[in-house]
Amino acid sequence: MARVLLVLALVGLAAVPAHAQIAAAVGQPLPSADLDPGTVSVRAIAGSIGKPVVGTDVTLVVNGTPRVARTDDAGRVFFKDLPAGATVKASIVDEDKKKFESSEFQLGDQGVRLLLSTKPLEMGAGGAPFAGGAGGMPEPRQMSGQPRAEQADAPGTITVRLTYDDFKDPQPPANVPVLLAAYRADDTIAVRAVNTDKDGRAVFDNLDVKGETSYFAMAELPRNGAVDRMTSIPCVLDARTGVRLVLSAAKRDSKDPPIDDLNKLDKQDREPGDGKLHVVLDGVPEATAKVRVIAMGGNGARRVIAEVPVTRAAPDPSNVVAQDQFQARPDAPAHALHVQVHGGAVGANEPLGGVKIVLVPAKQKTPGEGAGTLTPDGGELDLSDPTNEPLVAEITIHGKLMRSKPFDLTKQGGVLDIYAQWEAEGKLVADVDLSAATPNDVVFAETKMRNATYRTAPLQPVPGRGAAVTVYVYPRVMFTFSLTSRVDDEFLAVQGRFELTNNSWAPYVGGPDGLVIPLPKHFKGAQIAEQDQGDVSVAQGEGFRIARPLPPGGKDFHAAFSLPVDNGNVTWSLDLPMGTFQSELDILETPGMTVQTPPSVKTQTVDDPRGTFLVLPLSILPRQSMEMTMSNLPTQPAWKIWAPRFVGALTVLVMLAGLGFALARTSAARAQSHERAAKRAKLLDELVALEPAGPGSKADKRRAQITEELESLWDA
Repeated sequence: MARVLLVLALVGLAAVPAHAQIAAAVGQPLPSADLDPGTVSVRAIAGSIGKPVVGTDVTLVVNGTPRVARTDDAGRVFFKDLPAGATVKASIVDEDKKKFESSEFQLGDQGVRLLLSTKPLEMGAGGAPFAGGAGGMPEPRQMSGQPRAEQADAPGTITVRLTYDDFKDPQPPANVPVLLAAYRADDTIAVRAVNTDKDGRAVFDNLDVKGETSYFAMAELPRNGAVDRMTSIPCVLDARTGVRLVLSAAKRDSKDPPIDDLNKLDKQDREPGDGKLHVVLDGVPEATAKVRVIAMGGNGARRVIAEVPVTRAAPDPSNVVAQDQFQARPDAPAHALHVQVHGGAVGANEPLGGVKIVLVPAKQKTPGEGAGTLTPDGGELDLSDPTNEPLVAEITIHGKLMRSKPFDLTKQGGVLDIYAQWEAEGKLVADVDLSAATPNDVVFAETKMRNATYRTAPLQPVPGRGAAVTVYVYPRVMFTFSLTSRVDDEFLAVQGRFELTNNSWAPYVGGPDGLVIPLPKHFKGAQIAEQDQGDVSVAQGEGFRIARPLPPGGKDFHAAFSLPVDNGNVTWSLDLPMGTFQSELDILETPGMTVQTPPSVKTQTVDDPRGTFLVLPLSILPRQSMEMTMSNLPTQPAWKIWAPRFVGALTVLVMLAGLGFALARTSAARAQSHERAAKRAKLLDELVALEPAGPGSKADKRRAQITEELESLWDA
């Protein structure tokens, strides 16, 4: 679960290169005054606003109940008449069945727009994804913190514009410090400060364009008794364009609660008291770790605010994750439901008593009323409901309300199985007093273990307000693949997605020649999907090469390769220097096929419209190999292999014979030509010798014979 949360945080909220526009908006709710309250508009794209995902299903989970609608020609879908205050999350899947989710949020008094992308955002993917169908400029607040490429600006520059949610403000915020934190691939950090000019702009130049640094822009603006903290997502620059971004507060007279864009980088749902920094170590930290909190001013000066040991927090029982499965029972009477609830802290699976169960119509949008029924100590109970429509079960465990998937009891009863888990132990945490830091500082926390440094995202302190940040203690880069394979003539054809996750806020440099993704030994014909060829190339004899550093969050790409089938066998030998995590290889089964895998790989068979697949889930530690042998694969009959070779050899022999014959004929003709020329010369000499005899002599007969022979020779 921690791994899933990390990936969602880094992929949905972390940095992407500067040309990947509107990255901050992907998966994030954006209130929109032009939508009716209770309306959620979801737009699905494939890496670019100009590439809508048409005709795909979008799932919106509302208070635990899923709703599904299909996108139109613009990639949009609208969900209307949703209950006020409802908890909502949207998701889509791509062609490889990979799921892309939005963050979970609650509906307010305005409609909401969501953007979901099935691919990393491409160069030029800017525009206005949140405006109406005709496009148009979004409000400044909606654009806040989102880098966008600017062709007119020099590469290596970031221009930050401050505003009070109004581009036409006659008095833009001037002389306000904007901080730029640079997280470099070599683990160093730099901070620069530039005050805004009369137009509210601050320009940072001479920045890294190699992709080895991620930049965070941040500023604070006071308004109406509050201070809004604005932060950009990190961006990685390239050598093609400069970058511009907006940092927008609320309107000057707004009475809304203070804005905190730190939520884009680290959720502030556990914000501590005033002036406190709450640091959480997530992943696989060491219990003996120490947390150091550092402040850096705009001049780059670095000072340690505190260094404290971590402590173990109490487990949070409200952090419950539940799964439900309904199974109809033809032998059970209609409207009857048997409920069984089990689980416990991670690793436990015991009956759960005291769980509140309420049955409500699936179409009901608000939580059910009434006390419900509590499960006994054995975790099982029997319920009935006369409703002649689909139902859902509302389950409350440790104060958290969850809803099951809809089920139907109108014709027969059934069993609802609910499996719930929560934290077995609390996370390692540290609390630090931030009173020594100023609003002109950039603050971050770090810890060192296993010869590596792990850091939080940077933040700008706000007087009278605390903050919560997370240190993700995971391997720096994790490799995952999702591949499908099938036998095609003399090869095993393999294609799918390769994904590298960079679990750091700084880019990762694989080496002077980039990062090589190995392929199985003796692979053939590697190809990269067209949309990924700008960033990935084929390294002959090795695999795929990613030339630029990996940005925070990482990168994925689609590609294909093949392995030769030798006498019905395929040998798969793949070195994994980075290991692989939660990967999958699907093999289309053929009659008689056998696959030998290590005992640790638990295979399963899955039916698909394309056929029956053998599914291999894979998680392998770094510096190991994936070894597999496939046998009894279909091969071509021997005559199909040797016949073309025989025909080819015969063709070559015929061509050689023909050439020899032609050469022989040419040689004989040349000899005959020489012979005729010599005879012609001799006859001409004789004719000249007979010339003095004159006509009427005995020479006339011989001259006639010579003339006839010469004509014959010339005709030949």
